[in-house]
Amino acid sequence: MEKHPLVKEILFSKEQIDTRTAELAEEIDKYYESQDVKENTVILIGLLKGCVPFMANFIKYFKHECQTEYMVVSSYLGGTKTVGEPKINLDLNISIKDKHILIIEDIIDSGITLDYIKNYLAFKGAKEVKVVTLLDKPEGRTVDMEADWSGFTIKKEFIIGYGLDYEERLRNLPYVAICDTDKLKDWKW
Repeated sequence: MEKHPLVKEILFSKEQIDTRTAELAEEIDKYYESQDVKENTVILIGLLKGCVPFMANFIKYFKHECQTEYMVVSSYLGGTKTVGEPKINLDLNISIKDKHILIIEDIIDSGITLDYIKNYLAFKGAKEVKVVTLLDKPEGRTVDMEADWSGFTIKKEFIIGYGLDYEERLRNLPYVAICDTDKLKDWKW
């Protein structure tokens, strides 16, 4: 795929992402092998929509027994910045009481959404809630939130591609890139 005109710089190629995802799955497999996991099954929870490419790639390499579930939580509402308290638009349809949960996230920026969801899942009775994220942007943090596993650490830039969007577009780019936000002012879809 050619570089999209809204891309200022490609940070991570499809190949780099694939390699790092395989490494993360191996690390996380080892962790769960050392845990007493109920029914030997980890519940993987993807936060839609951004998690889709990373989660699909991750589960190809994750060898531990698992179930996949999804939640829709909004905090951006189509813009480039978090706009306040997260809202759960689609909740889980299963009980997570006493279960080991692994949240699969595309990016941790402010940390507000993930902190909210971790607390929510703990309230619902999860035994343990861990987080793996493809991208970690610590400079954007406004709450005390860290991933248990992280693919790549990035600087405070607006990122698109590989699940990350601008106004619901550009998620299908096969790489992670810095968006040329100067072009957004006059951009015509």
